Amino acid sequence: MKASPKISTFQKIMALAVILGFGPVQGVIAADKPQVAQKAPSSASSQTPPGGTNAGPPAQNPADSGINVNHITPPAPGDNPNLFSPTALPEGVPSPLRPIPSATTGPSTGLPAAVQGLPVDASGLSPKERREDYDVINTQAENFRRRYLQGEAIELRLPMGDQLMPLGSKLPPIRLEASYTQPISLREVVSYCLDNNLAIRIQGQQVESNKWLTIAQMGRYLPNALLLYRSQYQAGTSLVGGVIPVKFGNPFVNISAGFQYFGFQGGAVTFNMLSNLHQYRAAKQGYRASINDALNQVSQNYYNLVRNQALLQIQTRAVDVSKAQVELNRQLERAGTGTRFQVLQSETQLARDQQNLLTQEVGLRNSAIDLATNLNLNATVNLLSVESEVRKVRLIDPSVDINGLINIAFQNRPELKQFKEQWLAAKRLIQVQVASLYPQFQFFGQYAGNGQTLTRQYAYSAPSTTAVQTAGAPTLTQYTSTASSTTPRVLTGEVYNSGIVYNPPQLVNRQVRKSYQIGMEVDWNFLNMGIPQAANAASAKALARQASLRINQQIMAVLQQVRESYLNSQTAERQIEVATKAVLSSAEELRLARVRLANGVGTNIDVINAQRDFTQALVDKADAIIQFNIQQVQLLRDIGVISYDTLTSGRLVKAQ
Repeated sequence: MKASPKISTFQKIMALAVILGFGPVQGVIAADKPQVAQKAPSSASSQTPPGGTNAGPPAQNPADSGINVNHITPPAPGDNPNLFSPTALPEGVPSPLRPIPSATTGPSTGLPAAVQGLPVDASGLSPKERREDYDVINTQAENFRRRYLQGEAIELRLPMGDQLMPLGSKLPPIRLEASYTQPISLREVVSYCLDNNLAIRIQGQQVESNKWLTIAQMGRYLPNALLLYRSQYQAGTSLVGGVIPVKFGNPFVNISAGFQYFGFQGGAVTFNMLSNLHQYRAAKQGYRASINDALNQVSQNYYNLVRNQALLQIQTRAVDVSKAQVELNRQLERAGTGTRFQVLQSETQLARDQQNLLTQEVGLRNSAIDLATNLNLNATVNLLSVESEVRKVRLIDPSVDINGLINIAFQNRPELKQFKEQWLAAKRLIQVQVASLYPQFQFFGQYAGNGQTLTRQYAYSAPSTTAVQTAGAPTLTQYTSTASSTTPRVLTGEVYNSGIVYNPPQLVNRQVRKSYQIGMEVDWNFLNMGIPQAANAASAKALARQASLRINQQIMAVLQQVRESYLNSQTAERQIEVATKAVLSSAEELRLARVRLANGVGTNIDVINAQRDFTQALVDKADAIIQFNIQQVQLLRDIGVISYDTLTSGRLVKAQ
């Protein structure tokens, strides 16, 4: 029976080389079947490097640049001297210096090691081949270290389109449903927010309204100007003195001009003005608070955008790693040294990573939509950060302790000043309600007139006739009268002699008659016996007390917010250190898992778990860095000093 073809351990390493973005490595020669050895590097080289064109210059990749790995110098150890040391062999891996006579493969000559007389180990590798294997793995680990193990920063590169998964034929990667993509920095975000954020603009209009209300109350110190003009036409008859009948039909005008000045209204004008002044000042502090909240919100949204870009890069890398692992297991299965179960395991992990990648693509777009919405910007633009790395950004001097932060907050938090002004305004309203119980004193004056017209002063009256009695004794005559009853009666009356007198036109004065008055008035009225006014004053006192309690409540809230933000910031900073250690250990775990699998003492599931642990460790580290930045912004807001300068200038906030 024909023996199953075998793949050397070094060929396994070559198939895994694509995991971290490396192409085929020169010098791969199989011992048993050269055609299998030639196929494995070709398959590995067909994979797109996980970083695409963004993965870095070719000089950083010795395999892609054509450098023979036989001449690669092992990377210098970093903080952990055993992390990348080629001599730090995993548990269960025999020493390369111990000769094992049962081995069959030799170094890169293609001849069995036993024929060449070279010492070999249980995996069939000579010490030289073992050194080559470790050189490749450690070179890849060093590449990881440059990109992800930089302490408090992670390199940020946007994946290429062919590394992502499209959501549909009409939704290209990254941009998705957006019309175009716009890079943006934190400076631009903060500047645009100050000019266009809707919450800031709404509160600005509230300040404008309170300003004019205050001016209106100040205007009540000025006297009232009273002007009147009334024109009408009147016609008919009237009795002068109730006796003399008068018939008329002419226009009539009534005019007046005067003033009214309230010298004292119980203090209502003054205290109303002071109440509105405090409300205006409170609105200005509310405007500052809205600016602080808006800057806090958009800054956090920006850092969330950076976070999602970093996670997209990590998830893209995880998919590439899983694809490489699937390809390796398929090659091992075809060569007879792997199983179908291992292939299914790696395919399941690939499907899981692809699901996470799809979710992360949408998550990045959603974070861009959230940022655009808070900026009052059209959401059709896809915002992306211009940051080159996810790095720790400190905004507050670490030497400032909690007491110094609380002192800064008490001096700068606009909410405290806002509630204080509202309390003072409520106190003034008490005196406004009591003012109606005091006497009212006013000056007044008026200049008035009435007449037929304001224009023509004189006119001629119409001519008329008047009946008058003439000289001579009256004569007696009889006439019938039915006025007193229904039965006619014959009465006797006197008849006088009369004549007509002609009345010629007369010159008549039509101008209004003028008059004036000036004086003072004192009123002291108790409407409804003053009970409603007294009750309103008691209600105003309760509201003032309520405003005072709100100040205490806000003070407690400020203390809580500052202390919690301080602790969260300290915790987030510590989390970066812990997450960095987790990345270091998971990176070493992945390296050792690959070495163990390459030497036949590890399993495929160990590599998959190591890949998963390393991906999660990178996610945790990115989250920890972003969370620290967010907590620094939150602490700036909670102590009341968040602004364009404190967010972007790079100068640390120090104790005042």
